[in-house]
Amino acid sequence: MKFAVQKQNHERGSALLVTLCVTTSLLIGIGSYLLLVRAQYVSVVRSQAWNVAMTMAESGAEEALAQLNPGVFVQMPVIDRTANGWGAPVSGFYGPMSRNVTNTGSYAVVYSDDTYPIIYSTGYVTVPTLSCTIARAIRVSTTNVPLFNVAMGARTNVDLSGNGTSANSFNSALTNLSTGGRYDDAKTSTNGDVAVLYGTVDLGNHNISGDLFLGPTATLNTGTNQVSGTIHTDYNYDYPEVVAPDTSGWFPLLTPPGGTINGVTYTYCFTNSGDYIIPSMSGSVYVGTNAQVRLLIQSGGTDSVLVAGNGADVGSKLTMYIASPSFTIGSGGSIDGGRAANLAYYGLPSNTSINFNGNANFTGTIYAPDAAITLNGGGSDSYDFVGSCIGRSITINGHFMFHFDEDLLTSGPSSGYVATHWTEI
Repeated sequence: MKFAVQKQNHERGSALLVTLCVTTSLLIGIGSYLLLVRAQYVSVVRSQAWNVAMTMAESGAEEALAQLNPGVFVQMPVIDRTANGWGAPVSGFYGPMSRNVTNTGSYAVVYSDDTYPIIYSTGYVTVPTLSCTIARAIRVSTTNVPLFNVAMGARTNVDLSGNGTSANSFNSALTNLSTGGRYDDAKTSTNGDVAVLYGTVDLGNHNISGDLFLGPTATLNTGTNQVSGTIHTDYNYDYPEVVAPDTSGWFPLLTPPGGTINGVTYTYCFTNSGDYIIPSMSGSVYVGTNAQVRLLIQSGGTDSVLVAGNGADVGSKLTMYIASPSFTIGSGGSIDGGRAANLAYYGLPSNTSINFNGNANFTGTIYAPDAAITLNGGGSDSYDFVGSCIGRSITINGHFMFHFDEDLLTSGPSSGYVATHWTEI
């Protein structure tokens, strides 16, 4: 009997030991699994926070770019960089500007007090379950992009007829590339670039003395040998809508202020600077020496525009904002700003059609991204478009030649600051 009891105790001890070993193994397995799950959770949470931190940093850079871009249609941007809470620069930097984004994270951003500011932005994301804050920082370089940087540009199609050189360039600010600030066939350069975002380019029998920029889906329907420069196929450019100016304080012109200058009678004669609203335009316009005039034209067209007498006075400027659905430049008219930078035509979104009714020369700039622009030449003579033209589409019927004024790259309006390079630091 004593032997049997000992045997039973031994068997019970063995079973208990086995149970203990199995339980321990299970606990180790479960613990390892829980550690693996937590490690995976930590990895996922950290990865998500890492990505969100970059989003926060980029949001800060976007706010800085918004601060630096108060509007499109100005000379090189002249803005109050201290506005919107940024304050005066400290040690050469504006800011920091800090923002908290509910349930997401935060950022802090500064930009340097330079002609082309450098933006530094840091994004932060706090992870409560990990008791840590993840931060990522970026450095963004900027530059200022001229609004007019091609002879002609279009969102959709460019369709040319006629022959000869359709686009070249000169520089009204340089004596070796102009005569008295005017285009001279003997003083040309090869920057008469043409750009189309999408659609087709048909050059007819024309040649381009410059580069051709095509969007990824745009096509060239004529020979590549008609382009003297490079054909780019990755063109990506934003054509922002024209924003109507604040016309509070502008004077409504119900009766055209006509006048006679040098024996020529003009429908609208402006000898002093001013801002005016014209309900319906018809006739010709003169802007006097050193006068700077802005017009909001609600409907109509014009036969001719002459800026500063012979058009060569850089102190005289005319800016026209066109709300009219259709704007017509009369047959044989002459739109002459002297230098392209002196005369600016901005087509508002409601301006969908611009027509040159034959034999009309133009010196100035047109920016009307919603307008189909049609230029009608006549006979065998060539007519000149001096400056830059950007529209929804451009159609040339006849012998129009585009001469891009390279002076617009520095003295013309700006499309604002854009990022040229960014890197994580």
